[in-house]
Amino acid sequence: MNVKFDLMILILLGMLLQACSSDFNLMKMEETLNGYGSAIRWGAFEKAVDYQIPSRRSKLDLAWLKNIRVTSYDTLYRKEAKGSNIFEQTVEIRYYNDLQGVEKTITDRQLWHYDDEKDQWSLESELPHFN
Repeated sequence: MNVKFDLMILILLGMLLQACSSDFNLMKMEETLNGYGSAIRWGAFEKAVDYQIPSRRSKLDLAWLKNIRVTSYDTLYRKEAKGSNIFEQTVEIRYYNDLQGVEKTITDRQLWHYDDEKDQWSLESELPHFN
């Protein structure tokens, strides 16, 4: 066999494996963002806390949050730092507070971090503040 041909095949296989790894990480990020967004949309705030880095988790006021009904969760901005384990996302959340009878809008700026050891994306920022 031709040595140059074998070398070229090895290089192409290496590039393919690297691309697959990158695509897998992107799919994992999308899955995490979708899961978190669904938890917020459906008012599963206890589940949303599970997406946070453990050191950032705070006690939820579940009595207050039971009055919150999210009506929309729309992504406004996304920024992935190439070659970094950091991802930024900004979403607009519209919600209705049963006690106040008014729909409100908040902008939630999220900072996500990929932990290589745990092989997962985690939210570094706070959960949205519904007031």
